[in-house]
Amino acid sequence: MLRLSLLLGVFALTACDRQPAPAAAATSEEASVEVRFPVRQGSVGTRLRLAVTDLEKSRGLMGTAKLPEGEGMAFMYESDTQMRFWMKDTPLDLDIAFVSAEGVILEVKTMRAGDTATTTSSSDKIRFTVEMASGWYARAGVKIGDKVDIVALRAALTARGFQAKRYVP
Repeated sequence: MLRLSLLLGVFALTACDRQPAPAAAATSEEASVEVRFPVRQGSVGTRLRLAVTDLEKSRGLMGTAKLPEGEGMAFMYESDTQMRFWMKDTPLDLDIAFVSAEGVILEVKTMRAGDTATTTSSSDKIRFTVEMASGWYARAGVKIGDKVDIVALRAALTARGFQAKRYVP
């Protein structure tokens, strides 16, 4: 009985000696909506934040006064649909690319700062969108028919803690 008590005591002390896994803190930091992920659009490298939850999508780039060149935000959805966006409380002009589930850019439109009119995609086959500073697509030479790197988006979604296949097949 004494041996069993000693063995249980040693086991308890060993269990208490374990340090919390540092990966948990790093993962929650990496999973933040503020993290920028490298994602190619056409042949051009960009750094995108991902808006995945309803709250992230509703906030979008509201309050963002300036975007560094080559940075933007991707808005991820689980099914194809016709998309509608507006610029409430967004103080900078933006270009929005409407993208198919396969990553093909189907349309690019410009949205004006503070405009509460809806910008609607022509297609109902849109799976996600990418917002960049106004004029970026023209400056970068990224055009309709070019592809957004789906593999990089999957990796970014996974790093954020989401099931990537729900958003990009």
